[in-house]
Amino acid sequence: MKTIMILLALALYPLTMQAQDTTQDETKPREQRMLVELPTAGVLSKGEYEVGMRLFANGGVLANIGVGMTNRFMFGISYGGENFVGSGSVDFNPLPGVEVRYRLIDESLAMPAITIGFNSQGYGRYIKRAADSTDRINRYTQKSRGLFAVASKNYSFMGNLGFHGGINWAATEKKDKDNQPTFFVGLDKSLNDELSVVGEYDFAINDNKDIIGHGRGYLNLGAKLSFSGKVMVEFMLKDVLNNSKELGKFSREIRLTFNDAF
Repeated sequence: MKTIMILLALALYPLTMQAQDTTQDETKPREQRMLVELPTAGVLSKGEYEVGMRLFANGGVLANIGVGMTNRFMFGISYGGENFVGSGSVDFNPLPGVEVRYRLIDESLAMPAITIGFNSQGYGRYIKRAADSTDRINRYTQKSRGLFAVASKNYSFMGNLGFHGGINWAATEKKDKDNQPTFFVGLDKSLNDELSVVGEYDFAINDNKDIIGHGRGYLNLGAKLSFSGKVMVEFMLKDVLNNSKELGKFSREIRLTFNDAF
């Protein structure tokens, strides 16, 4: 817990960097809403929409769409499964994922943006039974956020530098008998007006190291290339610490996203 509090304090304290007011900077890059799998405090603004597709291991495809209803509230849905690419039948996820977000506090010079939300979409293979278990556990390889709260703060430091931290409870994935809240932190850094890099760490306290994980948490890295502020291609390295017993080693994924407004 002490380590978590130190990381969150570093994320929210301005140090020697000049904080930027993202609500007034019209030249800022597109607001980050996701790092790799972890949410930021970003939301789609009113009339803005986003359509995306993620390609993951075992021929997996996950499609999503999100819409901004107001400048603070957005919702989205997602659906996919494994074996879209290859032979054999497609193994669909049991249910679509649902996401809602509401930004309680906008980012200012002194305060981070704070957003609360719910997201039932997990990532990777949907596991009914672990390899070494006879019990049905019904969860994704990396659990969904479920109910979450996240704070984000951006600084002007050779471009944009954003820090993010939050807490979540995977309310829909509890059959593995490991349903306590957990914490996450992350950052993003723009390298120019098109390219940015991201990193995130999910402490995965709710991962149940006896069944699914090794107790190391999930470290994910990514690079994002944006074209005209509307099309984004993301290259991701998942589970760099090899925590997952299901994957056995880190995986490479690609996400394509189109963003526009009505």
